[in-house]
Amino acid sequence: MVTVKDLELRMTLLELLQANVRLRRVARTHGGEWAGPCPWCGGRDRFRVWPNEDGGRYWCRSCGKHGDAIDYLRESRGLSFREAVEELGGESILKQSSMVRHKREEKLSPSLKWQGKAETFLKESIESLWRSSDVLSFLHGRGLRDETIRTAALGWNPKDQYEDRETWGLDPAMDERGKAKKLWLLEGLVIPLIEKDRVLRLRIRRAKGELRYYIVPGSDTKPMVFNSDLGSFVIVESELDGLLISQEAGDLIGTIALGSVTMRPDEDTDRPLKEAGLILNCLDFDRAGAEASWGFWSETYGAKVKRWPVPVGKDPSEAFQKGLNIRAWIEAGLPNKIPSLLREKPTEAMIRPFPREWLQRFDETQLERLAIMTVDGRLPDQEALRMLS
Repeated sequence: MVTVKDLELRMTLLELLQANVRLRRVARTHGGEWAGPCPWCGGRDRFRVWPNEDGGRYWCRSCGKHGDAIDYLRESRGLSFREAVEELGGESILKQSSMVRHKREEKLSPSLKWQGKAETFLKESIESLWRSSDVLSFLHGRGLRDETIRTAALGWNPKDQYEDRETWGLDPAMDERGKAKKLWLLEGLVIPLIEKDRVLRLRIRRAKGELRYYIVPGSDTKPMVFNSDLGSFVIVESELDGLLISQEAGDLIGTIALGSVTMRPDEDTDRPLKEAGLILNCLDFDRAGAEASWGFWSETYGAKVKRWPVPVGKDPSEAFQKGLNIRAWIEAGLPNKIPSLLREKPTEAMIRPFPREWLQRFDETQLERLAIMTVDGRLPDQEALRMLS
């Protein structure tokens, strides 16, 4: 059987985990040891990672989850063995192995019992959100309007809750003391995936603590897609980024929010991407995002993938907060489109897709080069400017 040790990895287990979990080094001997909150149970500081042991291993002392990078992808995203190996960079090895099943495994939606409980929880969370001025201020600060917040059915869970797993249709699980584990519903912003009036996923953006995002067990892990019939797409990581782009430029381009920089399209999402004429790759402005921009997307979808990072900030929401006009930035990436801010007379209220200095000094080719250097090359703005000069 193919194992992690047989693969030439595009991303190590540590990098894979760090895209979603904040880990810190706790030991340097024997290849190093890292610790942090568990991606599954959220147990604080009970999760351990050994990056150099047998190609990378992890273990949670609370819930008992353990394995390698293949196991992590299968457990956290519901991938088949083959899909996990391919994502890690082992497709050529798979073709040589007769022991791997080539039939794609069907991904099952959450059970009806799970959907019913999720719908009730979400309704309560929506009511809590509209009673919380602080949460609304946070969302407004990220550029989201009330209509967008309502349409997306965003909610707010005001406190941690623990419920019986069986009432959600989940298999029972035991903690480290041999007691039945509860289903943990974190305090935080509730971001649902809803299709045909069915709640298929609950992702919670945690209000505090090290675990930033948490997917309620039993959720579907497919990407969130907006406006899939427009023939072009922008790829982002966060659902909140996807909502912002859909709000500002949903008539111009479709948006796919992966939920994680290492997430890949499922079969339903892959189909329109293959048929699309243009894909703007806007993964987060960080190391993992830049490496993913170079790798999977261009290799899978070819020349129609255009690296289109935000010119300021790490992601579209942060760029908006720093003054980016989202619609003008999208227009600048589309063929035969003149950014609206370049058509209109600038005013103090207007926000340019690039800093004023860059617009004055550089032409379109140089601007694109600056964007690519700062994301793919991971250079600070000033260093990129010096190299271009």
